[in-house]
Amino acid sequence: MARYEVEYALFRKCVIEADSLEEANDKAHTIEDEEIERTETENTGYVVWNEPTEIK
Repeated sequence: MARYEVEYALFRKCVIEADSLEEANDKAHTIEDEEIERTETENTGYVVWNEPTEIK
């Protein structure tokens, strides 16, 4: 039996308060995990990010 590796991703939508789009972008790239969990408005659960590939 072969083994396969699958990559999953968890997508979450959050609300970020900022004075400009640039500031929102900066905050989006530096936000801590706890803040994401606290401010999420939607959690789609895990989805397949990359299809299975055989592990050799």
